[in-house]
Amino acid sequence: MKTLIVYYSLEGNTRMIAEKLAEKTGADLLEIRSVKKYPAKGPAKFIIGGKDAAFKVCPEIEKTDMNMKAYDAVVFGTPVWDGTIAPPLRSFMRDIIVKNPVVAAYACMAGKDPKKTFDVIKELACVDSLAAEVSFYSPAAGNDPDVDSKIDQLAAILQ
Repeated sequence: MKTLIVYYSLEGNTRMIAEKLAEKTGADLLEIRSVKKYPAKGPAKFIIGGKDAAFKVCPEIEKTDMNMKAYDAVVFGTPVWDGTIAPPLRSFMRDIIVKNPVVAAYACMAGKDPKKTFDVIKELACVDSLAAEVSFYSPAAGNDPDVDSKIDQLAAILQ
């Protein structure tokens, strides 16, 4: 199955999972990048990023010419910001039409329950359900002992 992993990563957690999943499945990667960078540290990270997430801000993102129709499956990866998806991923999903037969998602978090995050991805992708909803707890810091088994779970759906 030809797979595309679309992700946004601020601190490297979501990127780490995307790269490991791509290595295991042979998927292509598309990293979403915001034109104006979000602060990665300190109170501004939570104030600016949290506000933009809560108010559903869609920041300008770098252009991409990826043809989503060329893939059988798409996996969306995002950090959880204020209980929802990161604003740059929202910008990307707002501007595309997902027509892929298989749509899955993963979320990297430090605390909040990712249910709302997955609900937002379903809404923006215009699908009733996701083939997989997998959450990781601060994986780059080594705080999630089940990283490998969760990646295997995702990979199995994409085979």
